[in-house]
Amino acid sequence: MLNLKENTVLHGFHVDRAVYVKEIDSQAYEMHHEQSGAKVLYLKNNDDNKVFSISFRTTPSDSTGVPHICEHSTLCGSRKFPLKEPFVELVKGSLNTFLNAMTFPDKTMYPVASRNAMDFKNLMDVYLDAVFFPNMLKDEQVLMQEGWHYDMDSPEAPMTYRGVVYNEMKGVFSSPDSLLERHIMENLFPDTTYGVESGGDPDDIPNLTQEAFAAFHATYYHPSNSYIFLYGDMDIDATLEFIDSEYLSHFTRENIDSAIGRQACPGSIVQSYPYGIATDEKSDHKTLHSLTYVVDDALDPTLGLAFKVLTYVLLLSPAAPLKKALIDAGVGKDISGDFQDGLLQPLWGISINGSDPDKQEKILHIVHQVLHQIVAKGIDRDLLTGALNRIEFSLREADFAGRPKGLIYGIRCMDTWLYGKDPLEPLAYEQALQVLRKGIAGNYYEHILQTYILDNPYYALVSLIPEQGLTEKHDKALADTLAAYKASLTKEQIQAVVEASQALKQRQASQDSPEALLTIPTLSRKDLEVRAEDIEMHEEDAAGVHICYVPDFTNGITYVNAYFDLHGVETADIPYIYLLSDLIGDMDTTVHSYHELASCIDLYTGGIDYAVSAFSDRTDNTKYVPVFRIKAKVLSQNLNKLMTLLKEISMDTIFSNTERLTELIEETKAGWDMDAFRRGHTIVMHRVLSYVSPVENFCDAGELSYYDFISDIAARIRTDAEQIGARLTAVMKKIFTQAALTVEITGSQADKTAVLSFLPQWTAVLPAGRKSKSLCRFDVTQKNEGIMTSGKVQYVAKGGNFRAHGYEYTGVLMVLDTILQYGYLWTKIRVQGGAYGAFTRFYDNGDMVFCSYRDPNLGSSVAAYDGLADYLEHFDVSDREMTKYVIGTLSRIDVPLTPSLRGDKAMNRYFTKTTQAVAQARRDQLLAASAADIRAIAPMIRAVMADNNICVMGSETQIRKEAALFRELISLPD
Repeated sequence: MLNLKENTVLHGFHVDRAVYVKEIDSQAYEMHHEQSGAKVLYLKNNDDNKVFSISFRTTPSDSTGVPHICEHSTLCGSRKFPLKEPFVELVKGSLNTFLNAMTFPDKTMYPVASRNAMDFKNLMDVYLDAVFFPNMLKDEQVLMQEGWHYDMDSPEAPMTYRGVVYNEMKGVFSSPDSLLERHIMENLFPDTTYGVESGGDPDDIPNLTQEAFAAFHATYYHPSNSYIFLYGDMDIDATLEFIDSEYLSHFTRENIDSAIGRQACPGSIVQSYPYGIATDEKSDHKTLHSLTYVVDDALDPTLGLAFKVLTYVLLLSPAAPLKKALIDAGVGKDISGDFQDGLLQPLWGISINGSDPDKQEKILHIVHQVLHQIVAKGIDRDLLTGALNRIEFSLREADFAGRPKGLIYGIRCMDTWLYGKDPLEPLAYEQALQVLRKGIAGNYYEHILQTYILDNPYYALVSLIPEQGLTEKHDKALADTLAAYKASLTKEQIQAVVEASQALKQRQASQDSPEALLTIPTLSRKDLEVRAEDIEMHEEDAAGVHICYVPDFTNGITYVNAYFDLHGVETADIPYIYLLSDLIGDMDTTVHSYHELASCIDLYTGGIDYAVSAFSDRTDNTKYVPVFRIKAKVLSQNLNKLMTLLKEISMDTIFSNTERLTELIEETKAGWDMDAFRRGHTIVMHRVLSYVSPVENFCDAGELSYYDFISDIAARIRTDAEQIGARLTAVMKKIFTQAALTVEITGSQADKTAVLSFLPQWTAVLPAGRKSKSLCRFDVTQKNEGIMTSGKVQYVAKGGNFRAHGYEYTGVLMVLDTILQYGYLWTKIRVQGGAYGAFTRFYDNGDMVFCSYRDPNLGSSVAAYDGLADYLEHFDVSDREMTKYVIGTLSRIDVPLTPSLRGDKAMNRYFTKTTQAVAQARRDQLLAASAADIRAIAPMIRAVMADNNICVMGSETQIRKEAALFRELISLPD
């Protein structure tokens, strides 16, 4: 094994520092490439999920979105890989565990990850060639496709703008909180790169020229401005030799001016701006406010962690005093906070939703008054301890929901590395925790509040005020501008625009040559794992309930998940059960007030979460297991405390504190008001399937139907609080019973033994209850709804059930999913249509759905879905291309599992009765999938599409324009 030492040179890389980072059990090597000036950090450890990332400091001077468009465009063909989109070919044909690129306000990152050594090298090769030698520099159609272009089908047609990033950012700024953030940054940083929109403002994107596009790349995409991150168990000798010989040796060091200017305080700012809402949407309680402070010294990771502790204590905890003061003063319904690092001058902000314009003048006074009192009296030590426990638990657990650890560590390193600081500081957190723990006893946190908030004039209070018809005014102004521009053109110039549009469409519809496709390296089917992963799980009955035990190494953490079967509940109870999942744990109990309870949870656990979900029968969408899940994680020595808390929360929660009940319900409603459009794809996918599927009706009860419900409840909570509280109490007593409970434990055998010893403290006092097999009844009918909003893009869904037409589920459908997402739908919906992307879902029970994301179109996307069967009938690719689709499918399903995810997957198999034999049969079908198998699916798709189940959320103007597609036009709740 190669042993790198300080002040040695290997393949042109000088080792500047070698140090062990115990918090992540990694040997770190900081290096630089002597010839090119590239900076390198390698974290050596035993993790086989290897990560490579190359990042560039990118500091735009305008809001044309050039960093974002460059991020998209570098992956549209390069010197060694002359395809239209090598990125797509990699997604289809690699075993990556992560593959993406990301634009930040001051950097652009290109990370990849894989557990396969050859695949890892292939991914590095394509990404390095893409960033250093992209075709975008000479092919103007790349900017047209990924950025923007004038679009006209004929000389008589109206002129419009199209482009992937252009439409993506229209979708982003359809969410008012994104628009608010944009205004905050431009006010706080009027003279630096942070004051412009790196992602691109749709009003500015059309100002980007090919010359400026190429110049941006030439300026910033050089090794001297790069940060290369390597992580995991790899042959570092071969890796460094490859990076040097193939890429960095072709460059010499240059002085790149990418410095980020430090903004001098422009003064304290108070501003208001309008945002658009639908023409029939009420404006009451739809104003947003944000009070944001610039924290100049927070590049210190210890101070950054301290601010995260304070954010939780003051604004996020159920016991948060600043949040309570703002709500009690009637300033807003939904209060939250955030510390945003990853900037040269980080930000601490307070967000207020569900407000009105006249509340702006109260905010500063209340914040300062409360914080002065807190500093004078001292912060509650239990709250500080609990908040710090949460953060420490998260740092030690290092569970990133299936994403590679190295990916997250690489992003964290950039929080300091980009600004010339030590890249390892954000990872080596033990010393910071000691400082924060010690600071609880003194005035450490109070001093931070006094220095960085109360005595800090560098802030912006920005409000966003709803205005009916603003979106339509903007759209008309844009149409008028484009019409005027078209009118200024000669016939020859108009014809040139038409021809350019047609040429781009021809390129988008064309296929890469077989020779070009061969340039992308890929694995063969013999390299693939044949066996489906067998998740070990043991079942037994103990403490009066059913136990499922998943053995795993969890580093002293025990995961306990309680599933209460909801068979037997009445249909009218379902929305209240969803509401209960939003409220429980945040209300008083007979033992503790809600803020005392919050402190106990933070002090003794890593968190307790609540959710309602349903597990469908594999072959029948009318049969399913609805559950209320309580998900907890705890250090093993605190299992006794956890059981006491679970008993208290499930048995002793009370809803008699009507002030608290009102506050939480109004906060939930305000949260939906802000988030509904952002989660539009989730809403319409569940909604369209609810037209054909009882299990999806149950799920929709937690989506759009729940938004309707919570809006109604919020409207009458101030008069009906006692009645609503009584209903919640009745529902709680009905569902939390021994007979309904299954407990899943993930951990060591000793952890399981400990859980079973303490479990009776809880289960023995649960009502016995009785098992039921009855399910609620739903009105399963086709509605074909157009959900009208003030948004500027659409989420277009169409679906149905293929088992209703006599078809079965096979593993081939998993491969079809890959073919559609990165083949047919990628081309039709994203490349040609200009949407950000598209989703497909095929479920064992026969439910299936297609959905576009941030889509400028509507009817043409439906037509694309309808044309799929014809495409599949003629589907014909080489064995090599088919193998790539199989490999890409495996990369999506063979995700490395954390202990928490392993437990979740085991329970999914348990409730859906997916045996190892079933899982293996699915995998065998997947691995053997052929082009003929794909063609055989065409009749199934044709049958389901003919059912014509459609649901769309999007622009009111666009939906009304294509109203013939719908049976009902509805608006989001007020």
